[in-house]
Amino acid sequence: MPSVAPHIFIITGIVLRLWAAGYIGPEARKREFHAEHRISNGPYRILRHPLYVGNFLLVLGVIILYNPPQWLGFFYVFAFVGMYSVITFSERHYLKGKSEIDASYRISNLKGEASTLIVVAVVYAVWILLVAVG
Repeated sequence: MPSVAPHIFIITGIVLRLWAAGYIGPEARKREFHAEHRISNGPYRILRHPLYVGNFLLVLGVIILYNPPQWLGFFYVFAFVGMYSVITFSERHYLKGKSEIDASYRISNLKGEASTLIVVAVVYAVWILLVAVG
């Protein structure tokens, strides 16, 4: 019987990203920082970087789902942690001294998350094909 762990990680990552993106909006999907404030409610009350935690859970779930050689799985995890460590350090420096606000959750902020949902759908479609063939 296949493990449910990867599906739990992937679903939790998606839910966390949708929750966080509803507060932060489309500005979070840009390469440069544009925030005028730090958000202090929603998932940002619990986690400093809920979008990145959601990304990590998605990546971890996909790694477990596809079950690559152990060295490759570790490489992906360490590469992810290394890359996002640099991003979070830069973001923390950028937001230092910015005021906090309580943002409103808006469904319209989720438009940018369509690409995340499409990628996850493709990951599952390929996985289903591999399982059907193998």
